[in-house]
Amino acid sequence: MSSTHSTHDAPAQTVALPPELAEINRNVLDDAVLKKLVDPEVYYAFAQCRATGVPMDKGFATALARSVREWAQSKGCIGYSHWFSPVRGPVHGEKLETFVGVDFDADRLIIALTGRDLFQTETDGSSFPNGGLRETHEAAAYIGWDTGSPPFVYRKTLYIPSAFVSWTGEALDQKTPLLRANMAVNEQGLRLLHHLGDAETTEVVCNVGWEQEFFLIDRSMYLARPDLIAAGRTLLGAAPLRGQELSDHYFARLTPRVNRFMAEARETMWRLGISIRCTHNEVAPAQHEISPIFNLANLAADTNILAMDVLRDLAFEHDLAILFHEKPFAGLNGSGKHNNWGLNTDTGANLFVPGETELESRRFVAFTAALLRGVNKHGDLLRCGVSTAGNDHRLGAQEAPPAIITLHLGEHLERHFRNVADGGPFAAYQTQHKEIEITAPVADIRANLEDRNRTAPFPWCGNRFEFRAVGGNQHIAFPLTMVNAAIADSLKAMCDEADAGKDIDRVVRETIGENQGALFSGNGYSDDLYRHAEKWNLTHLKSSPEAYEALTSEKNVTLFVGLGVFNEREIAARQSVLQDAYATEIGIEARALLRILSTMVAPAALEDVEAVRAGFSSSLLDGKRELVARLLERIDALSGAIDGWPEDDLSRAASYAHGTVKPAMRSARDAADRLEALVDARLWPLPDYSELIHHQ
Repeated sequence: MSSTHSTHDAPAQTVALPPELAEINRNVLDDAVLKKLVDPEVYYAFAQCRATGVPMDKGFATALARSVREWAQSKGCIGYSHWFSPVRGPVHGEKLETFVGVDFDADRLIIALTGRDLFQTETDGSSFPNGGLRETHEAAAYIGWDTGSPPFVYRKTLYIPSAFVSWTGEALDQKTPLLRANMAVNEQGLRLLHHLGDAETTEVVCNVGWEQEFFLIDRSMYLARPDLIAAGRTLLGAAPLRGQELSDHYFARLTPRVNRFMAEARETMWRLGISIRCTHNEVAPAQHEISPIFNLANLAADTNILAMDVLRDLAFEHDLAILFHEKPFAGLNGSGKHNNWGLNTDTGANLFVPGETELESRRFVAFTAALLRGVNKHGDLLRCGVSTAGNDHRLGAQEAPPAIITLHLGEHLERHFRNVADGGPFAAYQTQHKEIEITAPVADIRANLEDRNRTAPFPWCGNRFEFRAVGGNQHIAFPLTMVNAAIADSLKAMCDEADAGKDIDRVVRETIGENQGALFSGNGYSDDLYRHAEKWNLTHLKSSPEAYEALTSEKNVTLFVGLGVFNEREIAARQSVLQDAYATEIGIEARALLRILSTMVAPAALEDVEAVRAGFSSSLLDGKRELVARLLERIDALSGAIDGWPEDDLSRAASYAHGTVKPAMRSARDAADRLEALVDARLWPLPDYSELIHHQ
């Protein structure tokens, strides 16, 4: 394959593409490929199905299924799977089926895929986390193709990205609420645009670009750490002699082994249509990042989970282990999954660009005002969207934003918004940049007018907002559902006021003024934020269990039901699933830590102390003896905390895990980590932090 490139100074020339670039999109059945495979009337019927949700005519669906099957077979596939996202973190579900059917008239096998089989399948819904929406005696669930997310071939299987709902139509997955929230943003966004005088736009869409951070360690080291196997993070471990203090890993050269892994991962993702644009080393040793170009929110959610699958599979092949946990190593940077979120229209407008005209400026201010209200009124939901046992370890330090959700606009833009609220002109801040002069031969750099703030939960980035609080091991659909629901509610509230006769510009000004307390462009790690939050009565949910309780408040039930994102049963079920997941994860960690301390660490420490004659004394030995005694006491305390676990109530269990079990774990770990620095290294039973992070 070749590609033609041209420049201003040279005639067009044909340049052979490297094999890696020649293979992009090879394994994804996107619209460009589908249009070539089917007749125009079949594609039109499919496009109508995608736009309306009305099933295709049986004849058209059959023709579509045949073309899809033949395309997959040409890629070596003998079967397919609907690919869905149960509410259990970033681990997809798949039901593998083959293209083999039976011709009952001839009583022989045939190769076939029906239109019905392409679009849906049935399965059990009771064994997935569902919060009581399904039981063993009422288990039916259905998986339906999300036609806005194209099928792809991976591991010689045709995967069909899908939604997952119960027999009653209630969401059992991460995707369905996001699709509903997307629809709410579209509906309410169009209302606001029409009030602003836009009669051309017919669709408002949410786009997202995710940034995936992760750690790579040698697989043999991983297998020697029971805590990593059980919990995905180290439950104990003394600080390494050299961590990230020298900043010598950030954007440094990839090691040869990691470079081979990254290259293969990137090329595999390109073939799947995932636009990986950037790969680099992150701040902590052994930490890395990949990021694609943005696309539609539901498609971005799918590609992120698929990318994580690819990374897991290839890590195994390269004899590495990949850690997506938000805080696998204490004292080192954790892993986030920043979501670069924005709204665009079918007319090509980016709603979060200030623009050059009065209309563009009013539009930018109006939609940003809606987001500001969403952050102020529904900060509890945004916090809930990023609340997991893993992410609680990360929020509030080392480039992760605090748990108080605020909107960062930057010094100049924040001043402009406050001025608009006071009656100032909408267009006083149009698209602005600054020129940074360096020195010849370096050309002047064109930079955003606003500085970058890495402590902000929701900073503006010139043409989008970055939700930085999302955790590295999360499925991004749930946080995005919370964001889209929050802004859709605000768009609706603003439009309802305009429908009642209030001038839209006045609505925008008042919305900014009433919610300006959620604006904060300072240092999110300073006491200034906490003083600001107290002054403006901002929501501060310090832990995940606190955030989960807020999910079913009257305010939030009204919001979700009114927008059609969740019904009341679905909200209660989602709350139960989150609480259960939190308590279960902490429970697994606590039992794993107890086992490691009791059977590995304590015996090694006792052997080390007992190896010295009883009558011998020194500050070092006396310190060891004291720490061993302390460790044994804290092992008993941890065991007691585990034994006291409440079994009758999910909310109590989650709160108990946070308030009782986690402190007992920290206390026991503290003694073990101190001992690790003193015990004979030949006796210590676990690979230490230096071995884990510096052996790639």
